[in-house]
Amino acid sequence: MRINANTQYLGLFGNPVAHSMSPLLHNYILQKMDCNCIYLPFAIPEEELGNAVNAIRSLNFRGVNVTIPHKEAVIPYLDDVSPEAAACGAVNVISNENGSLRGYNTDGAGFIASLQEAQVPLQGGALFIGAGGAARSLAVSLAAAGISRLDFIDIDLPRAQALASSLALPADVFAGAHLMSEEKFTELASLSDIIINCTPVGMYPRIEQSPVATLDMLQPETVVCDIIYNPLNTRFLAMGQTRGLKTINGLSMFVHQAALSLEIWLGIKPPLQLMKEVLLRELA
Repeated sequence: MRINANTQYLGLFGNPVAHSMSPLLHNYILQKMDCNCIYLPFAIPEEELGNAVNAIRSLNFRGVNVTIPHKEAVIPYLDDVSPEAAACGAVNVISNENGSLRGYNTDGAGFIASLQEAQVPLQGGALFIGAGGAARSLAVSLAAAGISRLDFIDIDLPRAQALASSLALPADVFAGAHLMSEEKFTELASLSDIIINCTPVGMYPRIEQSPVATLDMLQPETVVCDIIYNPLNTRFLAMGQTRGLKTINGLSMFVHQAALSLEIWLGIKPPLQLMKEVLLRELA
């Protein structure tokens, strides 16, 4: 990797970021595509977020990804946001256009691409475990793609209610909020076509954990998704596989949203299969 006066800087803003594979993936692909760029991770405390965003301009970064816990809080510091980011109220990509910072959200598009890749019908109802920023981003895209019912179940009922009521959805799409309990999950899950874990429960290193105790209530055609990609096969997904259900981990979504980030920043279309192979080698 060459670094000189013409090198363009990219990065990741979040806290923590040590677990992220974005630097490994992006730097590998940038080098393979002969791009004079470097991608760096930055652990940004919440109270320093405004200063960090201003540094994008002052240090002339080409752009950054944004992850937990800054996806929503970063918006007031930007000059503009894309329609997708405005609809879900969260940003995971910032592009520096000659000093003007525009926010995008590629999480939803990345998730839809992963479902299409797995030939999952985009119809019926989706149940979200967790009502944070990830659920918000995915929900808006699923509603636009054909899902007609969105249910959010969370240990924090007011958070789920705030999410369900604030989404900009088509008039024919229902959004409901529910307090997490074994009984309520059983009721909702048995009626849902897609179940999505949008919490960090089960992520490395706590790989023995699952957001729910069982998936025995699911119908045979239900699709079980986890946005976690480390480990590739979470306990939550393993429970679905034991039932013989189709399961989708977070790898494909991660790859698609990363590819969209590079397209926004640099106008390039990176090789998706190579990106997956890089991550699979690291996670094996």
